[in-house]
Amino acid sequence: MNLRITIVQFFLIASFSVFGQTAPDFTITDTKGNQHSLYADYLDQGKVVLIDFFFVDCPPCNAFAPHLQTLYEDWGSGNGDVQFMSLTSKDWDSNADVSGYESQHGLTMPGAGEDGGGYDAYLAFKNGGFGSIFGSPFFLVISSDGTMQWDVDGSGTNGRIEAINTAITEALNPTIDPEPEPDPVSVTLDVLDTKGNAIDGLQLFITSLSEGEPKYPLNLNQSNQFTFQYFSEEYPDIDDPIIIFEKTGDYLNGVFTTDILFIQRHLLLISPFEHEYQFQAADVSRDGNITAFDMSIIRKTILEQIDAFPSGVSWIFEPEYIELDTTSGGTLDLSVQGIKIGDLNRH
Repeated sequence: MNLRITIVQFFLIASFSVFGQTAPDFTITDTKGNQHSLYADYLDQGKVVLIDFFFVDCPPCNAFAPHLQTLYEDWGSGNGDVQFMSLTSKDWDSNADVSGYESQHGLTMPGAGEDGGGYDAYLAFKNGGFGSIFGSPFFLVISSDGTMQWDVDGSGTNGRIEAINTAITEALNPTIDPEPEPDPVSVTLDVLDTKGNAIDGLQLFITSLSEGEPKYPLNLNQSNQFTFQYFSEEYPDIDDPIIIFEKTGDYLNGVFTTDILFIQRHLLLISPFEHEYQFQAADVSRDGNITAFDMSIIRKTILEQIDAFPSGVSWIFEPEYIELDTTSGGTLDLSVQGIKIGDLNRH
């Protein structure tokens, strides 16, 4: 029993040892004087090649030869996407011997003896570390990418025919492993003002760093989260996705005359700003400077001489946007600070 298991395991190892390996290249001159290069003439042209290692005096080879010819004709006699080749596995078979064998059985596929390079090609496979070659005839099928199905065989004549047809079909229509499903990405996003409070009326959008891309509203659940798995399907028009934040209007929310005094005392160096957000909030004109003009804008807004800041900006956010990683999976914890323009006392 142990011996039987060992033998079965040995044959399984031999059969599967070629997975992921590619066939060695070779060139033969067939019995009609025509040259055939495995890659240049066939594989590189997108064809599948069946190799038959045989020898002229092999009884099983002679018995199966008519069936092999039928298979060859069924697959287009070399005029379609499949080519057959019969290569001798003995150094005493010449091209003349192989030609006689072909005539005896009506074989029309390319065949080569020792002087046609058939035996050298056989040795390249036999000594190439691909696996053992037991018995004759021995069949292997090579896909156009050079990968091999080794020792294609079945039980009896019908089993062997079925195995060859199946191997060729699989080589012509390789199974493509489906893309693994991406891991879902869960994003927790906290957007708070400078006092750590939620911002009423805040709008979130997914868009792109590229100009002119659409933007899609983004809704968070009660836990300030959103989750996606197939981002490219949910947002097919978005490349290099980012999250942006918008809050419009509400210009006078939190803005008082004391804010004018904050800016004045800062400019006079009486009480310089203590917090980074104050520099952003004081630049009401959004020109990159803090001047008396910013105090004037606040004063006119409070007095209702104007109903909005000239810049049209009521809130800004740090960071301005968040680049979104849609591929890594897992959970992203993101924080953004909202800064109310003109409100310097929000800390």
